[in-house]
Amino acid sequence: MQEIRKQLAVIGAGPAGVCAALAAARLGIETVLLGNRPVLGGNSSSEIRVWTRGATGAGSLFAEEMGVWGRLKLENFYRNPDGNPLFWSETLLDAVMSQRNLTFFLNTEVFELAMNGGRIGYIEGVQQGAERRLRVCADCFIDATGDGTLGAEAGIPFYVGDRRVEPTDGPQLPGAQLQGSSILYYTRREDHPVRFIPPNYAYDMEKIEQMLGRGGRIVNEQLSGSDCWWFEYGGVRNTIGDAQDIALELKRLVLGVWNYIKNSGRFDADCYTLDWLGSLPGKRESRRMETEYRLRGEDLLGARQFPDGAFYGGWYMDYHPAGGMHDAHEENCVQIPVNVYQVPLRTLYNRQVPNLIFAGRNIGTERDAFVSTRIMNTCALSGQAAGTLAAVCVRLGKSPAELDCAEVSGVRETLLREDMFIPGVRSEDGANLAGRAAAAASSHHSGACGPRAGSYPLDEGGFVTFPAVEGGRVAFTVTCDRPVELRARAHRSMLPSRLRPGEAAGNAVWKLEKGEHRLDYSVPPGMGGAFCTLVFENAPGAELGLTRPGRTGFVCGRASRSEYCEPMLAYEGDAGLYAPAQAINGYARPWGGPNQWCAAPGDESPWLELRWETPVELSEVRLYLDPELSMELPSSHTRQWDESHHFTAREEMPAQLVRDLRIQVRGEDGALETVFTQRDNCQRLLLAQLPRPVRACALRVCADAAWGERSPAVYEVRAYGPAEA
Repeated sequence: MQEIRKQLAVIGAGPAGVCAALAAARLGIETVLLGNRPVLGGNSSSEIRVWTRGATGAGSLFAEEMGVWGRLKLENFYRNPDGNPLFWSETLLDAVMSQRNLTFFLNTEVFELAMNGGRIGYIEGVQQGAERRLRVCADCFIDATGDGTLGAEAGIPFYVGDRRVEPTDGPQLPGAQLQGSSILYYTRREDHPVRFIPPNYAYDMEKIEQMLGRGGRIVNEQLSGSDCWWFEYGGVRNTIGDAQDIALELKRLVLGVWNYIKNSGRFDADCYTLDWLGSLPGKRESRRMETEYRLRGEDLLGARQFPDGAFYGGWYMDYHPAGGMHDAHEENCVQIPVNVYQVPLRTLYNRQVPNLIFAGRNIGTERDAFVSTRIMNTCALSGQAAGTLAAVCVRLGKSPAELDCAEVSGVRETLLREDMFIPGVRSEDGANLAGRAAAAASSHHSGACGPRAGSYPLDEGGFVTFPAVEGGRVAFTVTCDRPVELRARAHRSMLPSRLRPGEAAGNAVWKLEKGEHRLDYSVPPGMGGAFCTLVFENAPGAELGLTRPGRTGFVCGRASRSEYCEPMLAYEGDAGLYAPAQAINGYARPWGGPNQWCAAPGDESPWLELRWETPVELSEVRLYLDPELSMELPSSHTRQWDESHHFTAREEMPAQLVRDLRIQVRGEDGALETVFTQRDNCQRLLLAQLPRPVRACALRVCADAAWGERSPAVYEVRAYGPAEA
């Protein structure tokens, strides 16, 4: 028996567990991570290959999940732009292996838990293939198993479907209606015919044909990767205890589908073969733990604010039939769009076991909320929140339920500092010296649009989103090839969505003759400090003028697509949208406006400077940059994908992301000294630890180059002294 003693033990190495372990270790907590698979990443790993999605994939703009998870996704895109799932697993492994304060064990199944005075004393597990038995003792434990394994063993009640279960009742009640599991495959086209002889256990073509066509279950020879999400089964079974039976039934279904594609004669599939076939199902649902608060569907739809809101979600309320492919009646999924919403810390713990915290799909939710929070990007954010909460509790020697209001606020401030987005929450970090500074810059973008660069047809309608300035007037260009009555509905939102544009704020009508028109629109009263979205009705013959390069906050497109353009729309004069002060206003992302400094086009040596009336001592600078938050960054993807995913792949590094930069400080003698240099930056949060504390009257960020044609942009600058860093 090998005994391991750490401050924190994280059980489960999917997105939630990896982020929890990394978050805590980066905060100086001695952490051990245990996973029961040979690779990291859970359902996103190279073993299962479900791509990671979240709020942006469900239509929200400027909503891509960042923080610890975003750092991994950006690193993966920089190294692995083609989305190869093998390299995603290696990106995760590299991050875990290189992290100080973090020890990890793969292939380790936890099978025993010992309680001591109402607390978890230790857990035990076996590392497969190593004949090594481990006992892990820790001050705090995080259950990121997905199944709530530790919580159930520790005696905490849980929910399965809509039913509450006491731990003594077993892992699952008969008759529960859950979301099933899926096995995916990847296809490849060869330059010669490839024969496929199905195994005897695969379902025959007649059985498969009975399943297809119902609920949108449509196959073709190019179906691959996450296109196969509806290869689903197990929701009427015990998704824990019947795991092997579920996996085998999925293999029967999946290889039956492939046999139908290859051998029915209905597809151009002669030269196609399977490049990869999963053996381990990706599980969607099992236990949800009883916690201090259980997130509700109405919390999502109403975007409720919580005093302990700590992370966010934004995926659809996404319902799947329990019968999966065997279901004869229901649609294969029903997706209800939501805007981004807060999730409180109280969903992560139950005071019954004071040193246990939950992360991932097993956190405390009612089922109407679970169908959204279960998505991997949200699970990853819950992991960062859990790891941060654990770190604070370990340092204070308290349980989560014992934290007072000020300490909960401290957890939230730590999360914000580590690049967590909490919708509607502005940082009030008293240790951030930038809050005492005045901001200046070499230039700033006036918000004016560039020259015309194409057009966007409005024959199927569309939308335009822009930051609303109270009392402001915007002008945009529309070209008509016939007389058109252009109608639009205005909506107000703090963070826009192409599917839920926000609170209704009036209508607008323009009667246009054939030709090009410059249209004016006045921002409705009360709209200022938010985003305005104009939703256009179908207008055959009308086209909206487009421009380049882009500006954060100005987007146009169509509700049914994830392809966005830059509208040729602008305010009269400089509305101050990208002034230097935006970089120190307490927001590190769009919320009610861009919250961003952006250099003026043509500025060949752009810089942003913080100036203090009294010199300060600096040891750390944090820059929150712009990686294009309206475009998804999935962990992996296939060479092609079905249009129903509404996914647009990135083709290159974000044009406005600062690539090369220098940080300079101005001493009391007025001279500038370069104290930090970065080349080929691929990250949103750039942490600059200065080689030594320096006394400065000013701090200058020199954005020497961005990755593309857009002006370099900075959402936020933070500066800390030696005691706070």
